[in-house]
Amino acid sequence: MKQKLFTFFFALVASVSAIYASDTEVDGIWYDFNDTDLTATVTHAGYDISSSAYSGSVVIPETVTYNNTTYSVTRIGDYAFFQCLDLTS
Repeated sequence: MKQKLFTFFFALVASVSAIYASDTEVDGIWYDFNDTDLTATVTHAGYDISSSAYSGSVVIPETVTYNNTTYSVTRIGDYAFFQCLDLTS
């Protein structure tokens, strides 16, 4: 029973980590990459939104290249600019 509980807990932790593993910074902007349709969503950085707030003028490109793969930037994610008090444009 303990073995099964440990295995379940380990699988749960691994799956939650995988959700956040795709948040990656490229040229000052954080993205979540979708390898299935080669699209990217602008996100906030990691777990602590306040420590990763954008500031100044943020220019979101039409495409972004990461690990030699080019993704179309198609979406701005929920809360991507949450608590960005110094955002000018």
